[in-house]
Amino acid sequence: MYKAYSVSWNLTQQCNLLCAHCYMSAFAGADTSYELSTAECRRVMDEIAQVNPQVFLILTGGEPLLRKDIFDLAAYAAEKDFTVVFGTNGVLLREKQAKLMRQHGVVGASISLDSTEPARHDAFRHLPGAWDGAVRATKALRAEGLDFSLHMSVTDWNVAEIPAMIDLANELGANVLNFFFLVRTGRGQNLTDITAEQYEQILTALARV
Repeated sequence: MYKAYSVSWNLTQQCNLLCAHCYMSAFAGADTSYELSTAECRRVMDEIAQVNPQVFLILTGGEPLLRKDIFDLAAYAAEKDFTVVFGTNGVLLREKQAKLMRQHGVVGASISLDSTEPARHDAFRHLPGAWDGAVRATKALRAEGLDFSLHMSVTDWNVAEIPAMIDLANELGANVLNFFFLVRTGRGQNLTDITAEQYEQILTALARV
């Protein structure tokens, strides 16, 4: 039987940002009436546990911290013996949230960071202060002894920043730096992707690093 190693679960379409590339077209006023209730989410986790009780579960969105039951869901997942992390833009993740994460069995988070320059990241994410919020989140996580990874969405405007992003990830103490490439759906359908040659150059450079 197929055994999933990890599950990335988009719990909500609600988000405090309006990122240019969002494949879910998540936004602040998204209709949440169709989203699964707390009880329904627990039932899904029961079913995931039947497939793999040690699954790596990423609770994400939209922005997962906008769900009022997110810490209850995290605790339930941890009780299932899942390895639980949040996928977040980091803006709402401060000292209080980091402490709640640790108390409810969440072992870390992935933080979106698309540029080493605050203004460029903020423009892409459509929120002034988004870069500062993401960096502040990494510090809050470290203070609670929680691991974090950085996720960079690579498009034509920031592809040249990859070497600088590697340095920044090291400086901030990230355990992992993941590069994601454009998925041209949702709001990302009209963005310009990098060329095939650029893909080849990037992957070769990353292999060397």
